[in-house]
Amino acid sequence: MKKIPFKIDRNARENLPEQLANGFRQAILSGYYKPGERLPSFAQMVDELGVSIRTPRDAMKILLDANLVRSRPRIGCEVLARDERIWKGQVVVVVNAAYEGSYYISVLIGAIRKAMVAAGYSFRSVTVDAGSRGRPDFAQLDAVLSGPLSYVIAVYPDDRLAKRILKSGKPALAYVDVQSGGGLETIRFSSVRNMVSIAQTIRRSGVRRIVVAEYSRLQLLDHLCKKEGLKVEHLTVRPKEGPRYLVSLKERAMEAVVGRFSGKKDLPDLLLFSDDYVAFGGLVGLAACGIRVPDEMRVLTLANVGFEPVFPVPLAQIRIDPRANGAAIAAKVLARMGNGPDPDLVPLPELHPGASFPTLSV
Repeated sequence: MKKIPFKIDRNARENLPEQLANGFRQAILSGYYKPGERLPSFAQMVDELGVSIRTPRDAMKILLDANLVRSRPRIGCEVLARDERIWKGQVVVVVNAAYEGSYYISVLIGAIRKAMVAAGYSFRSVTVDAGSRGRPDFAQLDAVLSGPLSYVIAVYPDDRLAKRILKSGKPALAYVDVQSGGGLETIRFSSVRNMVSIAQTIRRSGVRRIVVAEYSRLQLLDHLCKKEGLKVEHLTVRPKEGPRYLVSLKERAMEAVVGRFSGKKDLPDLLLFSDDYVAFGGLVGLAACGIRVPDEMRVLTLANVGFEPVFPVPLAQIRIDPRANGAAIAAKVLARMGNGPDPDLVPLPELHPGASFPTLSV
């Protein structure tokens, strides 16, 4: 394997993944690494450059987004033939580091990338770390925003991140759920957008008392359930903020479910998990409590296509398709840039029956 033709400068303004990506970019464009040739392994990069394993992983994401390499399982990153096509522009997706590792976000961004590249736009994603003591590290984002961009898509931004993008003056929109969007134009995704029909279906299935396990209050769901005559109890899960956010969400969900249902006390007709990560932890908690589903309590959970929670009893689901959502976001952004009609909405979640809720009639 060839020796890596550059060194890391720890005093440079660029962060380490950017330095690594730029070094390989120059090596590829200069012909040092030729089309079809494999880049050094992560182990070689760590050994020769003295970086952590995360640095080459993040650097390869940048090169993948730039369409310079492709990832081949168990082989590594392979240099692509130089694309003679001239890109129409560049689109950037910005996501808070708290959601890094989320299946939904990863698949969503992949779908946006695929649509943008197919439409002739180069693509990259930027992760913004919350930083020490809650101070976000905007250095990489600011460097990207200072360059020429066609559009910025912020995924689940908090107000600080949204305002940073807004301040740049770049065309942008925010894809949000419970977030405000911080002044950016928003595309609002919510698992409760079609909850009118879902609440009615739940009531028709014989449910009168429902516990909703959630990390953020779903106000519309609360209103619609009460409108349908359902008594709603909220089981709030409070994850720890930071890089282990998703792990914490599962752990805290398990603890919340065990705390509420141990001893099988005051069981409702239905337990609804309003988030798949909450469901992963909460279902472990249910098993620990020895609750028989659906005999003692019925269960309905939100689930992403391809990442459905597993339980001994097949689960009834409110199913969300991150690929379809990503494609819809991309279509909306492309329409803003004059590349086709503007779609009305992000696809709605759909009810799917399962043995955990046998009376559910879809």
